[in-house]
Amino acid sequence: MEDTPRKPFFGWRMVSIALFADFCVVGFAFQSYPVVQLILAEEMELSRFLATLTIPGFMLLSAIFMPIVGKLLDTYSIRLVLIIGSFVYGLSLISLYFVNTYTAFIIIFVLPIALGASLMGNLSVSKLVSRWFFQYTGRALGIAALGVSFSGLIMPNLTNYIINELGMSWRDAYLYYGLFTLIINAPLFKFWVIDHPSDVDQLVDGKQEESNDGSSMQEQGLDWSVSQLLNDRNFWVLSIVFALQFCSMMAVLSHITFYASERGWIEQAAFIFSMYAIPAMISKLVFGWLVENKMDARAAVSLSLIIQLVGTVLILFAESPLQLSIIIALFGFGGGAALPLSNILFNQTYTQKSFGISRGTAQPFISLFQVSGTPIVALMFDAYGNYDFAILFLSFLLLVATALIWLFRLPSIK
Repeated sequence: MEDTPRKPFFGWRMVSIALFADFCVVGFAFQSYPVVQLILAEEMELSRFLATLTIPGFMLLSAIFMPIVGKLLDTYSIRLVLIIGSFVYGLSLISLYFVNTYTAFIIIFVLPIALGASLMGNLSVSKLVSRWFFQYTGRALGIAALGVSFSGLIMPNLTNYIINELGMSWRDAYLYYGLFTLIINAPLFKFWVIDHPSDVDQLVDGKQEESNDGSSMQEQGLDWSVSQLLNDRNFWVLSIVFALQFCSMMAVLSHITFYASERGWIEQAAFIFSMYAIPAMISKLVFGWLVENKMDARAAVSLSLIIQLVGTVLILFAESPLQLSIIIALFGFGGGAALPLSNILFNQTYTQKSFGISRGTAQPFISLFQVSGTPIVALMFDAYGNYDFAILFLSFLLLVATALIWLFRLPSIK
């Protein structure tokens, strides 16, 4: 009697789906907006502050939804959450086609689009990936997070091409992105997402038999309550460190097209913005691999923060579009590690069972800092007429984060 052929391990399929979902969620809303905001500001006669308020509002409301989404992910089917999210996100993007005022635009962006992105986004797919991997969690989450950076390479240039080369409007771009979400993402989640390895008689990491390497404990996990999280020092250290890192990163990326325009490089603005993407992709793989191979997590986070800090300071010294592009690439290599490192550390510290609730509970605190950077930089620009003081302020935040990460206590897996 012949042996039954072994089914291929489906974990890497989940990683691919996670990568694609991150690409769509971040790309259609966040990465395309720096191109749209230049046109939107002119069309609707918006101040620098109002034009850059959309993404912070989107991030803040997304964060408010995160604890609820985290609890849903720890309790119900991830597949179902992703499907619902794709419909909410897709229909909300389509609705932007019909708006004629900035009030309507920002309400749609910060409410239904933010809700759809929370349901369909990184928290959901990171939870999915963490269910399929233990030994290879670092590389799996690093690869999955490539979608965020890949969208940064593709979406600004694609949006710029749709609007400036094809002669369509920003409304057309959002219409196509919404239709794509409904036609591609929703069926993909419906037919290809598998909630748990045991649903298809597989084991974590594709193992052929149970092992004693800690994966069983991690899979079962610890059930952390919100009150326990709020009283845990590691929770606050991770939340504040990544809040400061994301704050600096978001502020720079939200203003870099305006900065390029102020320097007389408006035609190269979309390209300059997109230059952070490829180094950020590489960074996710490199830092995921480093932590997976037992590099001290605090050292890994510190290294990423220092690289991002150097890139931030060097923005002040750029003398040409090429120089600024190279600097943004360096900045991207440092900042690109933040997403996989935050997911890896929350997963390792609170186990995959409580990853959703821990990451979801942290997100409002992270986003409160994160979204504040963009309007603060805008107000500093309006006050001083340049970005010099704003860049120094963001650099100081990164210095603080570099010191704080060393208060983190490394978790032990017994």
